[in-house]
Amino acid sequence: MKWLDLKKKLEPSKDWILKNQFIDGSISWDEKGKCDPWDHCECLIALSIYEEWDSFWKGVNWFFDNINDEGLIFSEFQNSKPSKNYYESHHAPYIIIPLLQARLIDKSQDYLKLLDERKILKLEEIFRQLNNFCDDDGYYFWAKDHNGYSDNSLVTATMSIILSLVAKQEKSSKINISLWNKKFDRDGVDRSRFSMDFYYPFLAGIKDSSSEFKNSLNEFYVKGLGVKCVIEEPWVTIAESCECAIAALVSGNVNEAKMIYADIQQFQNKDGIFPTGYQYDLDIFWPDERSTWTNAAVIIAGHAICSYDGTIDSEKNNVFLYLTNFFKSN
Repeated sequence: MKWLDLKKKLEPSKDWILKNQFIDGSISWDEKGKCDPWDHCECLIALSIYEEWDSFWKGVNWFFDNINDEGLIFSEFQNSKPSKNYYESHHAPYIIIPLLQARLIDKSQDYLKLLDERKILKLEEIFRQLNNFCDDDGYYFWAKDHNGYSDNSLVTATMSIILSLVAKQEKSSKINISLWNKKFDRDGVDRSRFSMDFYYPFLAGIKDSSSEFKNSLNEFYVKGLGVKCVIEEPWVTIAESCECAIAALVSGNVNEAKMIYADIQQFQNKDGIFPTGYQYDLDIFWPDERSTWTNAAVIIAGHAICSYDGTIDSEKNNVFLYLTNFFKSN
């Protein structure tokens, strides 16, 4: 797979992201105007890969403009106004991932040189305040509202935070693996039915067994279609398939990464845009949306695979493969 060919093929996905960027810089899911800050950052990663710098920095500025004095950002926006009055622990720190990706693509886009002093201070505050979400075992409460911190830790949120911490070069996060089930299966709820809970620990470098990855993948992979979001549902989702493909690369399962990524190419529509998911029992795309963050995930995974294969200038590395080097050296 050659990056220049794939980059051209995926250009409609990039254009879809640009089309759904508001004038203030926020990037919504689609035409309905909903914006999730984490998904916004995912879209920024894709824009940096395409070197859409004006839109990228416009999106970065929106994000920092909405960081409060506690280093937090509202969990959701609707038409540029906060629509959920609480804060998720992994949202604010994730801005470091697109900032690092931009620097990897073009050294002249180094955030340490381009962010003004106010934004640099906000970035530092984000990571200072993040410590308040962390318990003594290294796990992170998933949210905070006017009542305080949630008593639940989520796999995906914690793994996203670990990736952000590594990108910030704050520290290599250590968590007590022996407490995994106690921390993540709170209130008798088994979270292992979600594919994200399987592959995110590999993406974040917490797990590194290639064989364990393959065994778990078998439970979620649907041959020829991609990766299911939930184990019991006949529903493959494009973003989860792409993230799982990146996790496969990180864990050394290159053939699986390429196989999954090849599967989801069939879902690109006549306009060149990918749907959120496909319900294969009913043979319908569901939900009826073409989420920007899904299309961003397709771009990021393709870039990661091409980076791994060496069809991209070695100086323009994929951020998730770059972070993998940190995992291996620690």
